[in-house]
Amino acid sequence: MLNILTVDLEEWYHPEYVRKETLLYKEERIQHSLEITLDLLKKHDLKATFFVVGELAERFPEIIDSLRESEQEIAFHGYCHEPLWKLDVNKFRREIQKFNSLIGERCRGFRAPSFSLNNHTKWALDVLENSEYRYDSSLFPAKTPLYGVWGAPTMPYKLSHENVSEKDENGQLWEFPLLIYKLKGIRVPVAGGFYLRLFPVNLIAKAIKKLNQQGFPAVIFFHNWELDPETPRLKLGLYRYFVTYHRIKETPKKLEHLLSKFKFVSIDEYIQACIA
Repeated sequence: MLNILTVDLEEWYHPEYVRKETLLYKEERIQHSLEITLDLLKKHDLKATFFVVGELAERFPEIIDSLRESEQEIAFHGYCHEPLWKLDVNKFRREIQKFNSLIGERCRGFRAPSFSLNNHTKWALDVLENSEYRYDSSLFPAKTPLYGVWGAPTMPYKLSHENVSEKDENGQLWEFPLLIYKLKGIRVPVAGGFYLRLFPVNLIAKAIKKLNQQGFPAVIFFHNWELDPETPRLKLGLYRYFVTYHRIKETPKKLEHLLSKFKFVSIDEYIQACIA
């Protein structure tokens, strides 16, 4: 069974709980953390979908070169990692156009910063379709303090523009929702990031296996900065510090376990093998 591996390629200061604390301190570590990430994928002979923050591609064009040299899929993760709720139709369209001009091609995939696609920001779907995007991977079919769409399908589906939690078989845009684990009726996010660090890796493996048994791929993700042992730690307050850095040193070990246990491909590879 094919599963899907994605990477949110961003700097350590881009996450929502960190960005406001970094106005005077922005050590750049993107090249180093990307090198670590690509080495991990090379070790396991894997291709992944990299959702790239546009401003990093602008300042460091060599990261795009590195992704292409290693034959990774390049997708879009917003230009400055601003959530959709801070944008509008015109600004989002300009972000897409600028990113396309930077990488010299049209992207086919998008992930909203902070998983900010929901029924309040569904206007973004029209922009994506008009920009010839083929898929989105922004929905957590669970509810968290920051994001999530409770009740959305847990397997790939064609998005309804009227309600992002509903299927539209005539739709053009595919959604690849992030992995959750159903526990006594409760949907628990386990796909990656904080949740990969928080929960036992065996629970995440169980969630992948359970979805595979239903015939569907699990979509997992991680951030490149979670693999960098020198990622700066800021004083963020107890809750924000916990979400951002809790057990960050365990990320490589947990990923190694999952990448060794299951078969992973990029979203583009999955579409070609199972949908196209």
